[in-house]
Amino acid sequence: MKLGGDRSDSGTGTGTGTGTGVTRLNDLRITGNGSSGGGQYDKVKIMGDSMIYGDVECTLFKCTGTASVEGALKSGSVSCQGNMKVHQGLHSETITIQGDLEVLGDLSAGTLKVNGEIRVEGNMNVEKMKGQGTLVISGDCQAEEVMIRGSVDIGNMLNAEVIEIKLYGPSRAREIGGGKITINKAMMIPLIGKYSPGAYGAMQADSIEGDEIHLENTKASVVRGRNVYIGAGCEIGLVEYRDEYKQDNGAVVGQYQRI
Repeated sequence: MKLGGDRSDSGTGTGTGTGTGVTRLNDLRITGNGSSGGGQYDKVKIMGDSMIYGDVECTLFKCTGTASVEGALKSGSVSCQGNMKVHQGLHSETITIQGDLEVLGDLSAGTLKVNGEIRVEGNMNVEKMKGQGTLVISGDCQAEEVMIRGSVDIGNMLNAEVIEIKLYGPSRAREIGGGKITINKAMMIPLIGKYSPGAYGAMQADSIEGDEIHLENTKASVVRGRNVYIGAGCEIGLVEYRDEYKQDNGAVVGQYQRI
């Protein structure tokens, strides 16, 4: 594969650029099975199986198939239909995933949309996340808005102004904090991910703290909030509330008190 200048890389692909006095970044295109070095590009488009060695910085990264970036990826926009792995962190304004994304390091984005599975071996920081499937984060998840239909596994804290989780599989987070927190049991099992019919999920957390809290199928040691509703399927050790507290007959609460 020829990538501008006199540089060659293995695989089937093309690189384009101009020498008109205005610096313009080359495009990187890989079709079929191929590999390339890292670097700065305008658009990176992959159709097939690819390996990119080193850090990549581009305005657009689009993958249909399988892509592995053996470094960090920084892009204005990232989209993938298939499987994608980034070895040293991912930063993008928008990320859209139809399939699986694995990030070794931190992930940061303005908008993250997923239908499939995301695994982050670090922290995740996004403004808005909306998805169906599985979210696994070894560290913290910080966001303005998180809306998930599926399951979550967060090693440390999930913190967002708005959190809405529709449980389709077993979920956990050490701490959950936010303004408005809603965790509901799914009404039906969708055809996504690896969920089996009838396998309703439950959320497990050490503590949940927010302003408006509505919980179902949740197990937690402590829940603190201004207005708190503990719904069916919940097992809570202690509830502390400021203004209003409601409890479903199908919930088990060890102690509740106004603070």
